[in-house]
Parts: sequence; structure tokens; C-alpha cells
Amino acid sequence: MTLRDRITVVTGAAGGIGAAVAGRLAGLGATVVRADIAYDTATPGQVHLDVTDPASWERLRDTVHRHHGPVGLLVNNAGVSARADLLSTSDDEFTHVFAVNAFGPWRGIKTFAEDLAGTRGSVINVGSIYGVTTPPAGAATVPSSVAYQMSKAAVHQLTKVAAVELAPRGVRVNAVLPGVFRTPLLADLPPEALHARVHGAPLARPGELDELAAVLAFLAGPGSSFVTGTLLPVDGGYLAAS
Repeated sequence: MTLRDRITVVTGAAGGIGAAVAGRLAGLGATVVRADIAYDTATPGQVHLDVTDPASWERLRDTVHRHHGPVGLLVNNAGVSARADLLSTSDDEFTHVFAVNAFGPWRGIKTFAEDLAGTRGSVINVGSIYGVTTPPAGAATVPSSVAYQMSKAAVHQLTKVAAVELAPRGVRVNAVLPGVFRTPLLADLPPEALHARVHGAPLARPGELDELAAVLAFLAGPGSSFVTGTLLPVDGGYLAAS
């Protein structure tokens, strides 16, 4: 499979899932623009992006157009969490998580919609199994973030709506739903809580980032040309067993 010359934007690309995905797509020949709030300066391949700021999206689009051309693949990966349960989540925490996790992908699709239509491109959103189910209950767990779970459920619905509305323009929209992967979002979990989540899946191990990147690369490539509107779990069987 090749993604040769496919101009690609990956958000949240400075680390974790985003870095793995950006590397995989670049290895398949895509021209990858890595976008992240952590980047202080802009280069043709690495651009500062605050996904909560519409003007930041516009600057990203202008940079990509100036150096590369129209975008053919958008990977909405940037995400944050707030480790707080229903009653202890503050208004500010809730608003920030939704701004990054739900507003960001919606704004990204709007920003690059014309590019994607012109290239018959696609969007891949990074959702979560916790937008479908909840972490295991019990003493070994900690609050998983009601705001995170709600925001990822919103991303799943955005994926379906965008797939239906953009299909007449030749644009495909899909989402991957990662299970338990060793990423910075789980760095604050104590070992017993991580163990409970890992063993909630039949495969009973954390996923490797290159395994998730491989699935996302499939959705980006020509082999998935008749796949749109799908929410694809990459979770070691977690959802099947929950």
C-alpha cells in the first residue's frame, strides 16, 4: 500500500498516538504536516496548532497550502482528559476537554472540507472505547473523566454525521476507537488501575502504538475505499467482552 504524495495533517502529533501515526503515514509516502500546541515555531512539516482556536486552524491551512497544496487526509487525534468524576469535574475542566476533543475535530473538518472534496480525501477521527463503555468499576480504578467519555461519544457521532453529509462530495470519514495503549493520557494511572483496564480485554495486554497506526493507515489507504462512517475498535476485544 502507498500513500504517495497524499498531503496529510495529523493533530496532536508531538507524541503518543499522533507521533506514531504521523511516522507510519510518512513511511507509506504521505507528505505529513505534524500539528500540535507543543510546537513553538512553524516549519513546513511541523506547525503550531491550538485546536480550540479557529484562527489557529486558518493559519495551519494557509501554511499547508503555501508549502504543499490541498489536504487529502486529516487525522483528528489531539486530545486531553481531566481525571475527575461526574460531581467533581469543574466547569472549566469540562469546557476545556470538550473544546479540544470535540470542537477541535469539528473545526478541523470544516477548515479542510473544500480541500478534502477537491482531493476526494478522507478524515480519520481518534475516538475511544470509553466513548462507548466505561472503565471497570471497583477499588482498583480511579475516576476516568466523565468529560473525556462524553467528548469521545460526541466525536463518534460527529464521525457518522460527517460521513453521511460529506459522502456526496467524495469524502470518507471514519474513526478508530483505541483501547488501552501506553500513552501520556494513562501515565497518571496507578499500576493496579492500569492492570484492571488491561485485563478487561480478552487479549489481556496493552496495545502497541504501531498496531493502532497500522489500522489507521488502512483506513487512510485505497483498500478502505468503500468504508465510511465506521467506528473501528482497536482494543484487544475490550468492547466485545464488556
